[in-house]
Amino acid sequence: MKISRCQHQVNVTTPNVVSNTAQGCGFPVSKPPKPEPCVRCGNLVQDPSFEASGAYWWFSDASISDTSVFEGTAVASMGPGVSSVFQELSLKGINQYPLFFSFNAFSPSASNNNGTLTAEVVWLDKENQAIGTGVRMFVPNDRINDWARITFFTITDCPPAGTASARVMFSKGQGIENDIILIDGVVLAAINKPDLVRNGDFEAGLLGWDPDPNTAFISDHKLSLEGAGHVRTHFNGTLTQDIPIGQFSKMPFLFSFAVLGEGLVSLNVRIEWLDRNNNAIGSGLSISIPNNTLPSQGNYLSYLNITEPAISGTKTARIIFTAQVPNSQYYLALDQVLFAPVLTDNLIQNPSFEDGFNQWVQTYVTLVPLNDVYEGTAAAGIGQIGGSLWQDVYLKKAPGQCYLFSTGLGFRRTNPEATFGTMLMKVIWLDRDENEIGLGLCLIATSDNVSRSDHQWVPYAGVTEPAPPGTAKARIQFTKTDSTDGYIEIDNVVFARLI
Repeated sequence: MKISRCQHQVNVTTPNVVSNTAQGCGFPVSKPPKPEPCVRCGNLVQDPSFEASGAYWWFSDASISDTSVFEGTAVASMGPGVSSVFQELSLKGINQYPLFFSFNAFSPSASNNNGTLTAEVVWLDKENQAIGTGVRMFVPNDRINDWARITFFTITDCPPAGTASARVMFSKGQGIENDIILIDGVVLAAINKPDLVRNGDFEAGLLGWDPDPNTAFISDHKLSLEGAGHVRTHFNGTLTQDIPIGQFSKMPFLFSFAVLGEGLVSLNVRIEWLDRNNNAIGSGLSISIPNNTLPSQGNYLSYLNITEPAISGTKTARIIFTAQVPNSQYYLALDQVLFAPVLTDNLIQNPSFEDGFNQWVQTYVTLVPLNDVYEGTAAAGIGQIGGSLWQDVYLKKAPGQCYLFSTGLGFRRTNPEATFGTMLMKVIWLDRDENEIGLGLCLIATSDNVSRSDHQWVPYAGVTEPAPPGTAKARIQFTKTDSTDGYIEIDNVVFARLI
């Protein structure tokens, strides 16, 4: 798979920025602060797709490759053997915010022993000395393989006082045979508040979580996405966590998790708003993963969503995972759960095509009502003759602001020799008369051999450049060229402000 960025993200400094701890890691007393023009709201990583031959990166026993590229025209190839890749970047203007961190990992080797991987963000002071760790993820030796790509999502802690910059670093351990790990599509961007989930990586077993009475979900240490723990069930069951959010009244939340399934298993996920008496008073999000989606994935599949704003009177958010496992020989595993306040809800209408193409404009796009879509009951599919799909989104006070874009792309082949063509994913800035006035983000995806599976989903995420003066709308646009017996499907489109 190859992804190219049409235009690199540019960080800009805008005047009249208010430094307010209520906007950063300090919790607001009552209602959220009014949005202010951000200082650096885009992707902080320079050369995030290694297209500049790693000019901003430091390499040790690693190189730039064009093999199995996920994002851009190049990829960082780590190994064989022990290797590391890192970059240091300034946090000037945003050193009070935690950071949203994402990357994609894959291996071109069929080996299941490609070495361990750590991905970390380290806080540095003005003398470039390490003064803390924002996040450190450990990916087990047998997790990254050539069957399916994994897109990782996490959120750092708040930078400590004195933080001036950050080091983003990937380190690979020794594997066996051709132990190569590919890293691509690195995103590091400020987010409004830290992760609120307790023990979201299940490293402390089920601490903070409430499994149903028959204990269908149990702590496990064999099939983790990251770290040394996760939860697994071989039976139908429910797992919940209640999170106090009274101080974030009326705010939406970024919600993410990763799931692994074997056999015809399905998963329903809900976010419910509870009042002070723990009565359900509304729903923030509902996700349904059908029973043929996870078996074909062959690895963990990550999900990223934005909830509706918490309604008035909400004191608690309840995360509810409900697994359907029809046979005890099957299983479903969960890992890496995130829940953090953000500035806007999902601005896309009908993001998962549950209402057909309502709110979307399309040419040569078909509705795919199958039980292996990314989530829900349908996806949008663009086939052999190519096609286009877009939606114009109204934006409030957009100039100077950046937006998170995310979606799941499904690559479906109808024969082993199928090709998929080229998919362009764009965010285009429009003025109030719908004239195009700038390009916020452009990802170009091409793939001739996504994996060994006939149908597989790959999550993508990016952060736009700041919207230029005069921006009133954004056009979220997908366009695909012709192909041979290969289809690309689109599902779960997200467009929202993190800060």
